[in-house]
Amino acid sequence: MNTKKTVTAVSMAVGALLLMTLMGCETHQPQEEVRPVDWYEANDPERAAKLNECKNSPRSIDATPNCVNASRAENNVKANAKWGTSSEGVRTVPTLPSPN
Repeated sequence: MNTKKTVTAVSMAVGALLLMTLMGCETHQPQEEVRPVDWYEANDPERAAKLNECKNSPRSIDATPNCVNASRAENNVKANAKWGTSSEGVRTVPTLPSPN
């Protein structure tokens, strides 16, 4: 009788251990390579594709490093285009108050 209780207890313990081990296993999506901001600045089609992907799935991937980097690159590229080139010169000179 005592052996039967021991076998049952060991079986339950092994089953519980196996169950806890399996609960810790999750299926992880393979992570994509994180591209730096300057890479997205140099690769217009990839930047546009990533921004479109981020826009279409805001809850799942919008805050991922690649979405953030693509967005920063887009801002940098637009800022350079908006504020002109070196041949245009300085448009306005900021004035600073005198330190009286």
